[in-house]
Amino acid sequence: MMIVSHQQRSAEPYPWRYFRSWWWLVVGAIVWAVTVAAGMAIKDSGPKIAELEVDTALAQDRNPALTALSLAVHYGLGPAGAVIILLLSCLFLTVARRNLAGALTFATVVSIGWLASEVGKRIVGRLRPPSDAVQALIPEHGMDSFPSGHTAFAVALAVAFVLVVARTPRAKMLAIAVGTVFVAVVAFTRLYLGVHYPSDVFASVLIASAAILAWLPVWNNIIAHRFGTKNRTPDPVQAGPNPAEQPVDPGTAKGHR
Repeated sequence: MMIVSHQQRSAEPYPWRYFRSWWWLVVGAIVWAVTVAAGMAIKDSGPKIAELEVDTALAQDRNPALTALSLAVHYGLGPAGAVIILLLSCLFLTVARRNLAGALTFATVVSIGWLASEVGKRIVGRLRPPSDAVQALIPEHGMDSFPSGHTAFAVALAVAFVLVVARTPRAKMLAIAVGTVFVAVVAFTRLYLGVHYPSDVFASVLIASAAILAWLPVWNNIIAHRFGTKNRTPDPVQAGPNPAEQPVDPGTAKGHR
């Protein structure tokens, strides 16, 4: 009987097996659709004074440290920065951990959560907050305010770390805590820069999470099993020697002729 090592278990391609039920796809699709529909309703009702007041209030209390942090998040999690982060994470899983299945899982989870927000942007088409009213620090214009792509990427990245990178229950709890703070910081910076409404960043959490929730049953039931054995690290520890592989004594062999 083979003893499964911790290293072999870490190469398991199924992220959290209880997400294999196809009902999660239905739940995720419903949450995503309802959130996008809510975005369209918000857009059609015009700018919300309460939301705009949040942005204008943040614009009045800006300081160099928060401005530097917000700009760093803006450019670091922009399209180019996000792709680099994704590639480096997958490279770490492939080379350092020798876990190709984990790298592919990580890449698909992040990509699905991120791309779901881009689809939402195209469907909703909400205008950005008026730059003159919120004193926006970066030139973001157009009808792509809902949801926030930066926040959606942060959510997808945090979820991928919890599902794939964190190995032990303690590590997963730490990843959840750090990921929550990371998402909150990114969401705050989008409001601080004056390029999103509060509902934009809140919707990003729902849209990215819902898309990942819908994707996991597809990955676990259709794709992951293809990597179930090829990408596991061999475990040399055995419960006992295999009798078929033991050397045969010449004298004993002659006695049985």
